[in-house]
Amino acid sequence: MKSQKNKLLLDLEELRWANEWLARKAEKDFSYFLPYINPSYQRKWFHKVIMQYCQKVFEGDIKNLMVFVPPQHGKSELISRGFPAWALGRNPDLKMVACSYSASLSQQFSRQVQRIIDNKDYAAIFPDTHLRGSAGESARGFLRNVDMFEIVGHNGFYKAVGVGGSLTGTPVDIGIIDDPVKDAMEAYSEIFRQRVWEWYNSVFRTRLHNNSRQLFIMTRWH
Repeated sequence: MKSQKNKLLLDLEELRWANEWLARKAEKDFSYFLPYINPSYQRKWFHKVIMQYCQKVFEGDIKNLMVFVPPQHGKSELISRGFPAWALGRNPDLKMVACSYSASLSQQFSRQVQRIIDNKDYAAIFPDTHLRGSAGESARGFLRNVDMFEIVGHNGFYKAVGVGGSLTGTPVDIGIIDDPVKDAMEAYSEIFRQRVWEWYNSVFRTRLHNNSRQLFIMTRWH
């Protein structure tokens, strides 16, 4: 009985050290972040490659990154949900804009990013990044809704907008465009493609500065 108890204590100690090691890795290395936040996350080899390139975007080694992956391969889980949370943890002053073919989808991504930031495991590695209402934080004057949330005590924010929406007065350090077209039907419409292209040039690109970075992901229907 004593030996079994000692083995259990040893196993618990090893688990504690493993969790601490993963937490240290997740703070600095995006490829460990989702497995840390969600232990059930199943990372494939190509997920790790995408994560490594996302980190290069964050660090400024890559200014423009395009990821073309078929549906249901986890690209949005990595780039539109996990990456913004991790990036704002690393730099709470980061100004991020996330766009998709509809405002409702962009808002859905926003809610999911906020849930990650509210996670207690997230707070353990990024204690300086929190939102209004997190852990009883009132933080008067800081905005938090599905369209935009600000990092309490910092200059960083995350803004969600649908393709065709306004970005007036919004500077962008990292801009994410996730599926600017909804499906193959829209992709094969020359009128719709032109509409998206005009919005990208007249709205999205005008909010970029010399050090801005762009992350563009979609399925190549056309």
